[in-house]
Amino acid sequence: MLAVLFVTMQTLLVPAAHAAVTGAGQGMIGTAEVLQQESRAENEARIHAALARDDASSTLERFGVAPEQVDERLDRLSDSELASLADQAEDLPAGEGALGVLVFILVLLIILDLLGVTNVFPAI
Repeated sequence: MLAVLFVTMQTLLVPAAHAAVTGAGQGMIGTAEVLQQESRAENEARIHAALARDDASSTLERFGVAPEQVDERLDRLSDSELASLADQAEDLPAGEGALGVLVFILVLLIILDLLGVTNVFPAI
């Protein structure tokens, strides 16, 4: 009788323990994925800070790009393209004025045009 009870307990407990262990691992994400998400958010914040300047926003308006479109277009960039763009935005001196901002926005528009996101330059 004791052997039957022992076999029954094993039959019930082993699958239950296995389900508990494998179920817990399904919702976990790796450190690399978390760091990638944080890096992307940081790069987006750096780009938004550069585009928040008055001369940058006026240049975007001149090209017919609404602020809402910028977010949509940034979401379509890959992580490496976003990082490159953020680095270029950071390299612009704060006091350089309209020329630096214009170059940054021009590079942004060219990248977006090459990706097929915009059609600012139809010849590209």
